Amino acid sequence: MKKLILLLMFLSFEGYSQEFLGKAYYMSKSTVNMDWMKNMSPERQKYMKARMKTALEKNYILDFDSKSSYFKEEVTLDAGGSGGGGFNWMQFVTGPAQGDIFKNIQEKTYTNKRELFGKVFLIKDSITPTKWVMTGETKKIGKYNAYKATYTKEVEDRVMSFSRNRGQNSNDEQNNPALPKTKLVTMTAWFTPEIPVSTGPAMYGGLPGLILEIGDDNRVMICTKVVLNPEEKIKLKEPNKGKVVSNSEFLTIQEDKAKEMRERYQRGGGNRGGAVRIRR
Repeated sequence: MKKLILLLMFLSFEGYSQEFLGKAYYMSKSTVNMDWMKNMSPERQKYMKARMKTALEKNYILDFDSKSSYFKEEVTLDAGGSGGGGFNWMQFVTGPAQGDIFKNIQEKTYTNKRELFGKVFLIKDSITPTKWVMTGETKKIGKYNAYKATYTKEVEDRVMSFSRNRGQNSNDEQNNPALPKTKLVTMTAWFTPEIPVSTGPAMYGGLPGLILEIGDDNRVMICTKVVLNPEEKIKLKEPNKGKVVSNSEFLTIQEDKAKEMRERYQRGGGNRGGAVRIRR
């Protein structure tokens, strides 16, 4: 039954007209462990949770055609962050901003425009294929028939400490770093072959239809509206201004900067203590 459904979807995908444009709107919600706030006063907790809500709930727009897509966050006033390019503790809790993502669906490549401490990078690399497993389950999302696919992956499970303790334990950790802890995460995607473009929000894609909903560990992204062939013309242009690096090169730069800023934060005062579990 699953193979029959998959075959029908692929036939629909291949037979669809190649000339179409679309715009999809997504709402994203992430969750984090709030235990690190337990030693704060109720007033401080309320303030911090309000700041966290702004960082954990975002809206995005995905422009697409049959060959490419462009994903970006809807522009809003920044209610969080540290300002001035300093240590942004919010990014270490919620994860760094993912920037604009252009995907060449046919060539299976992407360009991710990211800003890191005031410098713009263009991360250019190949799209890593995802070995999705079709479950045969279906449901309605809006007016579209959606199909469920899953993928299980291993990710690093890290804990970021806000502690200012720089004593013997800290030295031991630097001299004898522990092996990174990992955990298994199952992504769940709902896609529709009725919009036959092999893409979705962020870096998700590789299915025979637009991804309308994706759950990935602590984040859920849900499509709230789709506009096909909008009156307003859509121009999908690959970003071209910034320092070109590969994904592995950018991760190294990002990790070095993060380490530097954590050390500055700890030397300058920071928080009284606590830890936050995050995922790279």
